[in-house]
Amino acid sequence: MMVPRPVSAVFRTQAVGLLTLLLAFTITINQTAAQRRSTRLHANPANTIEAAALEFALNAEEVTQLIGKTADITASNGKEEQGVEITRFLTGRDKSQIKSIEVKAPNATRSKRLLVTRLDEMKIDDKLYQFQYLPSVKAAMLEDLSKKNAAISEKLKASNEEFWEEIPEEEQLKYVNEYKEFLDKVGKHYASFNMKLYETRYFLFYTDMPANQVAPYLVQLDKMNELLGQSFGFKPGHNIWRGKAVIVAFIAKQAFLEFEQQFYNRTETGNAIGLCHSHGDGKVIVSCYRGNDPNFFGAVLVHETAHGYIHRYKSTVNIPTWINEGIADWIAMMVVPSSREVRFRQVEAANRLKQVQTFGGQFFNNERLDSWQYGSASAIIQLMLKASPEQFKLFFNGIKEGLTWQDSLQRAYGLTVDQLSQAYGRTIGIPALTP
Repeated sequence: MMVPRPVSAVFRTQAVGLLTLLLAFTITINQTAAQRRSTRLHANPANTIEAAALEFALNAEEVTQLIGKTADITASNGKEEQGVEITRFLTGRDKSQIKSIEVKAPNATRSKRLLVTRLDEMKIDDKLYQFQYLPSVKAAMLEDLSKKNAAISEKLKASNEEFWEEIPEEEQLKYVNEYKEFLDKVGKHYASFNMKLYETRYFLFYTDMPANQVAPYLVQLDKMNELLGQSFGFKPGHNIWRGKAVIVAFIAKQAFLEFEQQFYNRTETGNAIGLCHSHGDGKVIVSCYRGNDPNFFGAVLVHETAHGYIHRYKSTVNIPTWINEGIADWIAMMVVPSSREVRFRQVEAANRLKQVQTFGGQFFNNERLDSWQYGSASAIIQLMLKASPEQFKLFFNGIKEGLTWQDSLQRAYGLTVDQLSQAYGRTIGIPALTP
């Protein structure tokens, strides 16, 4: 939930922007134990990323057994080679480390060589494999996604969680129609508001705002969808939503409050300008009101919708509040740079922490954050992303796959919570910041 910044918070220009948040330190495999206790985020992902890729990778014998099989191969740019015969793997000394593949299309007279640096996935029979490129050996391993997903599924079941199911196109259309029926009820309730529906590829935007004010918000939502997709590793055009995400946006606060009471039986919204309703069945409905600051509203709209995206990503596992709010504020800052709210919060957080030198044992565990703590959350997420997008993806996926966020942090970045706090602390002049 995003609420207005307290009036007392004053923005002061400091070196807390992107450059000071960019922390890129390399850690090698042969470090001493003392070096491993370093609190610096390391941007070189080779150790942690490659270690994770090896967990479900095929060995040399398993790779060799794929020769002669018929495969569908998808390149990183989306281009497909369908129904081709694998004739040869070109490898290094380790036959599981693939540099290129030779394939022959049906009725072709000669084989075609495919470089693994340009490949994404390969399907053989009912099994799916992913090409995991390892920069340290300049070759790729074949990760058995079917085996990996089965193992993760079992882990999720142990905590009553599960993967979100892939939704066929015809079912997606069914859900969209259901949402339109719901919005029709909303429109009847607000009969005098002359509400209108604007539909994009991923969103149903229902509002009483004048038509000439709507377009910028639709652009921001689509950009949010694109940037989060890139951050989480989706191909362009991927639809994460159950049908589409629903946005109900009012001009006035009173209409927003009435919507919450009428359709969600909610009478207490605090200072919220927007709320994301993430349902257990995967449905996402965001309600909000514009107020008098269109830039701040744009940031709120992106922030709240990002919560829905996080909810729909991969599995039903809930994300800890500081990560959830941090990602939502970070993407709002990226998509709506005209709103200075997130940067105000980051500076305010730094100023507060300089006074006490500690998070006080609450920040990383709280289910709700104080307004200023959003600044620390977004700054830490920004720091982790700048250090290494690939390591952040591993970190976030680990949580959604059933790891605690602390274990996932250790796996992806090699850091403890204390070390993460100190890494952030150094960017704001508090090298001994404690959690």
